[in-house]
Amino acid sequence: MSPTEYFCDCEKHCRQKKSVSRTTYYAHAAHRQPVVRTFADFTANTGPHTGIPTLPAAQDASGSRSVPHEPPARKKRRTATELESLDENHTNTSALSPAQPAQPAPPAELEAPITLEELQTAQAYIELLKAATLDESPLDIETLARLRNPLNDVLDLDPDLRLSIDLFLASINGSQQTYTDARAGVLRRHPEDEILSHAQMKSRLVELTGVTSIRDDMCVNSCMAFTGPNKDLTHCSEPNCNQPRYLPNGAARQQFHTIPLGPQLQALWRTEEGARNMRHRSERTAEILAEMEANGNSIPVLDDVYCGSDYIAAVRRGDITTDDMVLIFSIDGAQLYESKQSDCWIYIWIICDLSPELRYKKKYVLPGGFIPGPFKPKHPDSYLYTGLHHVSALQKEGLMVWDALEKRFFRSFIYLLLDTADGPGMQYLNGLVGHSGAYGCRLYCPVKSRHKPGVGIYYPAHLKPDNYTVHGCDHPDVDVKHIPRPSTAEYEHNLRHVLQSQTIAQYKQRRLATGISKQSIFSGLPSNRTLPVPHSFPADLMHLVSLNLTDLLMLLWRGTLDCDTADNRDTWDWAVFFGDVWKSHGKVVAQTKSYLPGSFDRPPRNPAEKMNSGYKAWEWLMYMFALGPGLFYGILPNVYWKHHCKLVAGIRLLQQRSISAPQIVESHRLLISFVEDFEQLYYQRKGERIHFCRQSLHALCHIAPETIRLGPYAYFTQWTMERTIGNLGEEIKQPSNPYANLSQRGVLRSQINALKSMFPDLEPDATHRPRGSIDLGDGYVLLRARQRNAKTIDGAEGDAVREYLEEQGLCDFDDDEYPNIIKWARLMLPTKQIARTFWRESLKALEDTRMSRNVKVLIDGQIHLAEVQFFFIIEKEGEDDIPLALVSRYAAPNAELLRESVGTLCCCEYQGELGFEVVAAKSIQSVVAMVPFGNADSENDIRFLVEKPGLDVACMGGAEEQEQEAGEDGDVE
Repeated sequence: MSPTEYFCDCEKHCRQKKSVSRTTYYAHAAHRQPVVRTFADFTANTGPHTGIPTLPAAQDASGSRSVPHEPPARKKRRTATELESLDENHTNTSALSPAQPAQPAPPAELEAPITLEELQTAQAYIELLKAATLDESPLDIETLARLRNPLNDVLDLDPDLRLSIDLFLASINGSQQTYTDARAGVLRRHPEDEILSHAQMKSRLVELTGVTSIRDDMCVNSCMAFTGPNKDLTHCSEPNCNQPRYLPNGAARQQFHTIPLGPQLQALWRTEEGARNMRHRSERTAEILAEMEANGNSIPVLDDVYCGSDYIAAVRRGDITTDDMVLIFSIDGAQLYESKQSDCWIYIWIICDLSPELRYKKKYVLPGGFIPGPFKPKHPDSYLYTGLHHVSALQKEGLMVWDALEKRFFRSFIYLLLDTADGPGMQYLNGLVGHSGAYGCRLYCPVKSRHKPGVGIYYPAHLKPDNYTVHGCDHPDVDVKHIPRPSTAEYEHNLRHVLQSQTIAQYKQRRLATGISKQSIFSGLPSNRTLPVPHSFPADLMHLVSLNLTDLLMLLWRGTLDCDTADNRDTWDWAVFFGDVWKSHGKVVAQTKSYLPGSFDRPPRNPAEKMNSGYKAWEWLMYMFALGPGLFYGILPNVYWKHHCKLVAGIRLLQQRSISAPQIVESHRLLISFVEDFEQLYYQRKGERIHFCRQSLHALCHIAPETIRLGPYAYFTQWTMERTIGNLGEEIKQPSNPYANLSQRGVLRSQINALKSMFPDLEPDATHRPRGSIDLGDGYVLLRARQRNAKTIDGAEGDAVREYLEEQGLCDFDDDEYPNIIKWARLMLPTKQIARTFWRESLKALEDTRMSRNVKVLIDGQIHLAEVQFFFIIEKEGEDDIPLALVSRYAAPNAELLRESVGTLCCCEYQGELGFEVVAAKSIQSVVAMVPFGNADSENDIRFLVEKPGLDVACMGGAEEQEQEAGEDGDVE
């Protein structure tokens, strides 16, 4: 048996992770920076926190998966081959079988050739990436020259070129003819102007920005691309396809576009403003390191990917320096048309050097490549290769950049921090077996799944079923509180074992025993320029929460999940959403639309009618996690309702843009409790219900610990990818050839983004506000409508306003005197939401309203809920005007419901005139929804709070509520 392999990344001697002897590993221990490696390490440093239970220190359940902190006792462990034998012979298998990784084999065995064709091809792509250079790329000479010698001249546009660009941008969402007609009109009036033709304009875009695309041949059925080791093939290599590559005239039958990253990144530094924006990461990292030094190597609040332990470790190793650029890769598939097969895959680059306020905006999200349909690619590596070859070359040679702020050239190396995708897409990236495999966790954790007798689909049931003797799956219960972190060393050892398979049968055995299907193409990138496989592949909170978990719960609650012949749906006491109950509930869901502000985006439609016709991820999120605790109360049996509230509470914490250490601990406690209770409540250790326990449920065990490793999930979910697919899809203008058109729009998007980075004044002034608005500072803007003239307010409104003004010493009134004020209708908040008023919204019919007058307001240091009646301004001589709001404060929340729902159901009574109070307009924090709760015929008007999920994430993406609606921009009587 070979000895355990040790890896060291100490700063003094090794600088990056390398294999060392056992003696050297412990000799270097003092020089390694302490990095949080387990959730228990993290919780041990969070300290006490009132009201939030702390987790018990986790025991080391990792076995030989990770190198221990103290010299370990020398003991034997099982290899991957022995693991296979255990499965085959059914002898005392362990739940954490992959935690006993295959030992490094003797050199002769490790150097054995890869014999299976599919694995050989995958390895060939990896080897080509490792050897990648810019000189070997298909880029033209001029583009290569600019990558190595970027332009540094002062940027200027002559008037004719500027006019051409303005016309082009103005007509960019129209047809080519629109630009041609506009150009002709200008030339009729000014024939002396040199306005570029549409074709000339597109050529000039390439010349100005250096951004172009690489076109490669592909199979017409999308099976594969003719790149890398496949570049000389003349037919598709898929046996069931075998379509020819070329037309009879020698032209390619179909091509796809890859947009090189280098020129797009260079453009971001060409102006002083752009260079200043790109310095955010390095400046914030310096602040975080200083904060850690002052706080005993801990970070009290995690507010970006820069706070993740893996990023911090890479900075300390020197893998990421001040001049480098840190990126996230994201890929997803989209169906362009609902009515026919029209798959298309897109990948993008997210630039972590920018602040979160800029990073996710359309202008800064860089398209990377397009994989046309109509079918899913069967060899995705062949499509990703071109883009990754370019990145690998830049990671080795470096990208030369001109910094317009510091007036210097510098060499920047790209660090690829994360590679993100949904479940199906992640199988393309990480090379693991997927969710139905024996080791189906996408993070490559060691928990082994179980299957029903005679059924080859595995499910991660943590509790062993009663009377269960399925061989290879009858391991003891898994303690979900103590699941070890996935190990890179184990992954590498087990991958070698799979690659050395000599026959298909042996390959399948080893794939089953290790959970690895093939090597990841991302392992071809330089090891010091990316996180290692599998740590670079995070979970995706968007699909997990908005689609996977919601699907599982609704199938259970509706009683439509597959029922085993040994089971009986009559025993499913949770299955309550059917028949008239389901129809009535669906109508209630649809009726919430009027109470949800426009800033909440798409409201959920009636699930009883629309669930199977394109119910969107955002609708599911709003329905299950925003509205769910209020709408499910009284319908779901109480035990299942409380159980769901635990999930909602944990997810709401983890969706935050900024999360404290105690909140991470609390979210983990809630989600672990949800997982444990789910198996007790639903699965109940019944073998016939193993399929209830999906990977989406198991994934909840990892989300909080992964937040420590990578930072808050808000910064790398697939919402950015989803928005990009949406807004690019909207630009398709040629239904006859949508894939080519989509690719062309993506290339154009990249060029326009680069152009606007180089010439910021091409972008409309984001600070422009409508006529008559008043900027109050700090992100608050008072917007019309407003009353034309001041009017006296009396009654309850007048009493509240007069009392406030007298208390603040702003005005004095006689006994029968009331204030004269001008009412304002709307206030834009720093969140980019617009708070509206009862004064104007009450004029509309309820069905025509998206109620936006309910707000969270800060009063005496405490958050309260209130309904805005109107805004007004008090003028004080010699001082700034004082913007105020009359609100109706809601009563205190129902404490019992708040406690039973773990804080997710906040029910308050609407007080109307009894709650009138004047507050500072700038004390309003956000717009919320207050949705009717329970029986509409009740004497008390009870409403429950709904907040927009991930509101701050939407702000990061550039979401801004429409400032003006019909009839809102003027004066009113």
